[in-house]
Amino acid sequence: MLKAVQSLDKKWKELVYAASGFGPNFLMVLMGAYFSDAVNPAGLSGNVASGQTIVGTICLVIPALFSILMIVAKVFDGLIDIPFASITDNLSTKWGRRRPPIAICFLPMVISFAFLWWPVFGTAESAQIGNTIWFIFWALVFFSTYTMCLIAFYGSLSNVCTSASQRLRVSAFKSFFDTISYCVVYALVPVILQGLYSATGWGIDKFVFMCLPLMLTMLIPLFMIKEGKKYGYPENEGFEKQPKIKLGQSFKITFKNKIFGNWLVVNCCSFFGLQMFLVAMNALIIGGMGMNGVGMTILNTCAFAPVPIMLYLFRKLAAKKGLRFTYQTCLVSFAIAILSFFFGSTFICGGNKLAQYLIGCIGGVIGSWAIGAFFMMPYMIPAQISSVEEKLLKKNHSAMYFAAQAFATSVVGAIASYGVYDILKNIFVTSDFRFTWAEATDTLSAIESAAQHFGTDVANVFNFGVMIVPFIVAVLCIVGFLFAFRMPRDYSPAEVAKTFKKMYPDLDISEYENVTKEKEEKGEILFVQIALSILSGFVFGFIWFGLLLASLKKLTGQTKCALLWALGCFVPFFGIFAMLRLNKALAAKAAEKGVPVKDRKLVSVLFGILLPLSFLNIVSLSLLQKDVNRLYAAEEAAAESAPAEELPASDNEAAV
Repeated sequence: MLKAVQSLDKKWKELVYAASGFGPNFLMVLMGAYFSDAVNPAGLSGNVASGQTIVGTICLVIPALFSILMIVAKVFDGLIDIPFASITDNLSTKWGRRRPPIAICFLPMVISFAFLWWPVFGTAESAQIGNTIWFIFWALVFFSTYTMCLIAFYGSLSNVCTSASQRLRVSAFKSFFDTISYCVVYALVPVILQGLYSATGWGIDKFVFMCLPLMLTMLIPLFMIKEGKKYGYPENEGFEKQPKIKLGQSFKITFKNKIFGNWLVVNCCSFFGLQMFLVAMNALIIGGMGMNGVGMTILNTCAFAPVPIMLYLFRKLAAKKGLRFTYQTCLVSFAIAILSFFFGSTFICGGNKLAQYLIGCIGGVIGSWAIGAFFMMPYMIPAQISSVEEKLLKKNHSAMYFAAQAFATSVVGAIASYGVYDILKNIFVTSDFRFTWAEATDTLSAIESAAQHFGTDVANVFNFGVMIVPFIVAVLCIVGFLFAFRMPRDYSPAEVAKTFKKMYPDLDISEYENVTKEKEEKGEILFVQIALSILSGFVFGFIWFGLLLASLKKLTGQTKCALLWALGCFVPFFGIFAMLRLNKALAAKAAEKGVPVKDRKLVSVLFGILLPLSFLNIVSLSLLQKDVNRLYAAEEAAAESAPAEELPASDNEAAV
């Protein structure tokens, strides 16, 4: 019997292959984060300067109907995963079984996503019903084609990877690309939207159209998966060939698997909370904490910059204490971290920005322990289970595991996003706990409508949905923590094989018994860590440092931004010199304006030694940011007393 050709026979191919879903996943995350608020900006408290809506404060849909139909659409998205998985698991063509679905669905996926952000019926209140139906129709098309592409890609993992260590590496690479997606969406996109709106007046829809070429990454598997007539796997005679599995049988085998079922329950609990948090993060920071895009970038830098280190520590702890225990610590840490959005809100802190930043940054660092695990586990566990099952039972229906997981998470995600948050965000409350339901009109934002109803100022009105989200997320994380006790200690091939033995007593699992743990390839793991560090967490430290330099150049007119940025980011210990120079230039400008600024020399040198790269030196950056904000505040106060000398709008917006 001939052997199939290996697809990922080079280390660089593992990285490229893991990037396949980056474009579609990025745009799906973008949709999850911004689409609801873009078409119904009730949770943004009228803050449209960031460009995060399609048309100002105008609500383009009928809120209640839109929420119900989006739940239906997301449930539909989950349901079609199952037949689509069966199709790609059993497809037999001369081009293979994974590549044709991707090739067929790619263009419809791109076109439907573009139409999803185009309110073709206009912006008048009378157009809401038309826009609602239009958006839902294209959402259904996009969910269908996106699902088929991704299910085919995920289903190929058990075949293109030849060992558990390679599967773990590809999963780590996949998690790093997922981390980039979330980093860009939640840390960089707000700044881009703010700048884009300030420069052109464009909203998020124009930005989405500019991002559509990223979808091209979905074509990578067409060139990398070695299957079909040319390579003889799995269709051609003479090569190893596995029997087809009918939809009902595949469905039964998947949900009968206890080790997968226990994971699915835990994943649904954590995903419900995570999805609600992600769809509400925009409103939590902008509406709840009263920050702009730059503030969002700073908070997310603290959350994502430590992720590579946390992933390394996650692996080490899992090796000693088991995967279950380690994942449980992630759930607890995320429950704690999410509460920082409530305690750092204007409802609690008022206008104390320093307190908000301290609470938000500390919460972000705590939450970073969970972020990498949340991305990696749902990709690794189904692949590990299906790979062992294929060897033991000679049944390859790996896509069905991902489909079952996607179906479950689609349902809970729809309930969390559109059934709970989308309804709650239209409820407003005053400081003396009076409640009302409010929607945006042609002339008033939702919060302004609520304030008018209460007969008070907007500053005394708060979005109840935004306030309650952190508590709901925390509760779901704790529920997931409790259910996790039903999971096995690890999801190693040996542990998975033992569960199959319990299900099928006559099964021979001798090849998995008394097997020593695969030796970790340190060079490859180091490569993963470096890639994660540069391309996920650190990049947003780069952004923060760049924004600070841009602000200082506007204030002092002396800083060479590009040179200082490059040297400060990539030359160890140069950050000490950079911070000393930046503080000196700022102190001189502050003295000229009569603004008191403390001497930061000792702090700059001390933390420059402890944290040698500027983008990691959060302490020095935070103190410098505080001084920059103080100088901006002084200039704004001077501008108010002398209207003829007002600062340009772009300068005001640069301050955090």
